[in-house]
Amino acid sequence: MNGMTLFKSKVWSPIDIGSLKWSCILLGMIVGAYLSDFVKDYVWVFVIIAILAGIKPAVSYFRTDEADK
Repeated sequence: MNGMTLFKSKVWSPIDIGSLKWSCILLGMIVGAYLSDFVKDYVWVFVIIAILAGIKPAVSYFRTDEADK
């Protein structure tokens, strides 16, 4: 089957990475402007979600597995 694969390995150029980051930042600013009152009302919920979402990648980054040695 010669279908399009969703996930594929690709080497990104610095321009592509920068463009992706800036587009995400600008989109976040636009969405944040529209949802600012909602976020202000539930700021502690968003802080807890951000911390919980960051725990897994941090643990994966700092953990040294036996297979890595």
